[in-house]
Amino acid sequence: MKKRNKIFLTTLLGMSMILMVGCKNSKPADFNTVAFSDSNKETESNKTAESEEKAESQDENESTRTVSTVMGDIEVPTNPQRVVVNWYIGDVIALDLNVVGYFCWAHESMPFYDKMMATTAIENWEQEEVMALEPDLIITYSEDDYNTFNSIAPVILVPEGDITALERVLLLGEATGRSDEAKAAVDVFETKLASTKETLQREEFKDKTFSINEDWGSGSYGVYYETGSRGGTLVYEYLGLRKPKKLEQLIEETGEGRGGLSYEVAAEYFGDYMFWFRPYDEQEGVPSEYEQTPIWQSLLAVQNEQVIRVPGKMSGLFYYSDILSLTSQLDYIANALNEFVK
Repeated sequence: MKKRNKIFLTTLLGMSMILMVGCKNSKPADFNTVAFSDSNKETESNKTAESEEKAESQDENESTRTVSTVMGDIEVPTNPQRVVVNWYIGDVIALDLNVVGYFCWAHESMPFYDKMMATTAIENWEQEEVMALEPDLIITYSEDDYNTFNSIAPVILVPEGDITALERVLLLGEATGRSDEAKAAVDVFETKLASTKETLQREEFKDKTFSINEDWGSGSYGVYYETGSRGGTLVYEYLGLRKPKKLEQLIEETGEGRGGLSYEVAAEYFGDYMFWFRPYDEQEGVPSEYEQTPIWQSLLAVQNEQVIRVPGKMSGLFYYSDILSLTSQLDYIANALNEFVK
């Protein structure tokens, strides 16, 4: 098992300049002069305080913290101002960091789509285009990215699979000075998760299996099964739902958490409940190819009306496994489960 990343934040000692204000005039003053002099002192005091606050703010923006990563200790800005990110876009937006560029798929059903559209989509994930955005921090999952971009700005590398989605956002929050934002996002998710788990204790769901499937067409992958993407992280890792026994066996034999099943055998791997993803380019109201076969109507999940349908227009919602996507996926699934127990 890979070692979890740990962050060690080093407190940097800031040196502030002491401003000495001398009083040259020692002549006794009358009442009006004293009042004026006090006013001046107050004004000077305010200016000094404002200057110190500005200096502290500037120091905070310019200072760095040491972060321990799989690539060793790196210095990152204490308060990053211009962040470039790829796969972890949802986590970075959840931390309320200023994203100046992203390199990943965007879809209107993603919970942070509007914020993605308000920044720059990077067309070519190359030095020249990234450098043009003048980032002060780059966040990625790929070691290749570290080697390519670390001459442009500090690169925080968090490999996929080393830690859970919740651990990742907490780690990134600590590394970028956004621990409060990270904890708040995790708290919202965990509160909703606990509520959904209570729903799953009902008799309707007891000892039931759940499968995640998508119709790719007989000329392509057939019926695809998923255990990670398409909500798999939420369904199996966080909700703890059971896979069909035959699907478990297939995964053990192949070592693959996803793959295609021919139309002829796919039914053997479906769960009591199915998360059924419609084709991305589906036509509204038109059954998918598999739904038009005689097999579809013979499925127990179909006969028992235990199919959670995800239309193609919602495919972006289930694409990522960041904290914001997981929370929105949970809302979608919780609403569907509540429909089954009405």
